[in-house]
Amino acid sequence: MTATPSLVQPIVLLVDKNDPAGHRDSILAAAIASVEAYAGTSTSGAVQDEAWAHWLSGRFTKSVRRADLKTFGKLAADVSNKSESLITIGKAKAMAYAPAAYEEMPKSILRLQVSGTDLPDVPATVPSRQRSGDPVIVLNGALGMSTGKAAAQAAHALFAWQLNRGLDDAELASLQLLSTGLVIATAEEFAALRMIAAGPLIVDAGLTEIAPDTATAFVIERP
Repeated sequence: MTATPSLVQPIVLLVDKNDPAGHRDSILAAAIASVEAYAGTSTSGAVQDEAWAHWLSGRFTKSVRRADLKTFGKLAADVSNKSESLITIGKAKAMAYAPAAYEEMPKSILRLQVSGTDLPDVPATVPSRQRSGDPVIVLNGALGMSTGKAAAQAAHALFAWQLNRGLDDAELASLQLLSTGLVIATAEEFAALRMIAAGPLIVDAGLTEIAPDTATAFVIERP
């Protein structure tokens, strides 16, 4: 019997060396794109198919890869491999796709690099509207994660929060996702904010950058 291949969700992050987006906006764009790709809130409600169901039954692994401005534009325009979501926050842009096995991913995505995603840590773009109950991702800033690594952890946390809360109102869900906030917390802040977490604590497997079983992120909600 052939083993069922493990699936991974590709997320493509714009990394423009000449005019880089900020670390925080890029993390948020990637996290929101990841969840929007599943929720389908920008089109027709929740997406449920075999690939998503299989992916969600595991560790819902994500791979954040970087693309320069020209490559990002080509991928965004590729109708043969259309992304499920494209999110823009300030100068940051991220696209997320449906989960797939590595061997089934288009070469245009596989050839993109995972390393080299460190972006400048400048103030995040403030959402135009903020509502009670909107998610705020809390990242463990003591770990010094790269933008790509932090984006993947933020996406895990936001995904877990969204799955817990459900998708009964797709329009509201989309508004809340687009208003997502971000806190990069000190070790002390991270421990304190865990007391009011509104979603599961994300613990990394330790395959890249950080040690196994390290707590990386969770979501709280705006009061």
